[in-house]
Amino acid sequence: MKRIITISIVMMACVASAYASPLSTAQQREVIAKINKATSGLKSMSCTFTQTKHLSLLSDKMVSEGKMCYKQPDRLRWEYTSPYQYIFIFNGTKVYVGNKSRKDVIDTGSNKLFKEVARIMMSTVTGTALSNTADFSVKVEDGKTLWNVTLVPKKKEMKKMFTRIVLSFSKSDLMISEINLHEKNNDRTNIRLRNIKNNIAINENLFAIPSK
Repeated sequence: MKRIITISIVMMACVASAYASPLSTAQQREVIAKINKATSGLKSMSCTFTQTKHLSLLSDKMVSEGKMCYKQPDRLRWEYTSPYQYIFIFNGTKVYVGNKSRKDVIDTGSNKLFKEVARIMMSTVTGTALSNTADFSVKVEDGKTLWNVTLVPKKKEMKKMFTRIVLSFSKSDLMISEINLHEKNNDRTNIRLRNIKNNIAINENLFAIPSK
């Protein structure tokens, strides 16, 4: 179960730019307000992504690719397509994690931890995590062409897995473009979002939970 939870968060979900400059408290509030305003009108989103996993004990990098779909208010599909196939689906009440050999369906109503994981993933994709002071302490830095937002987990469950999550938002449209996960064991995962399309029609069938 712990492995499934870790995989699920990584799916959402590199070090922040070395040129990032710290902002004053007032400036940070202003940037967060701008991002929240931009993402408040986000009804749907689709993109492709490249994920690079850096393992602290190995010099090699693990690179995978896939595609993501989000639909308001609580639909999320995160699908790996290369070099392996793996799908994460959240449809508001249930989470599906599966591949050709294994399929797991979790009812978030009876599993509080998975409900929390799904909520964190959703708020990260949509950018609403920036205002979630109950879950994270937030720091905003100026990365020249990006706003880099560092989220440090406050809750025990998240602290066990991540030391921080760094989200990068494009200054041009204030949409998320990169997710960086720093794990407790010093491993780190970089996810770059590309070909982002906002507020497009997305088939509801993409969020259907497959039968076992």
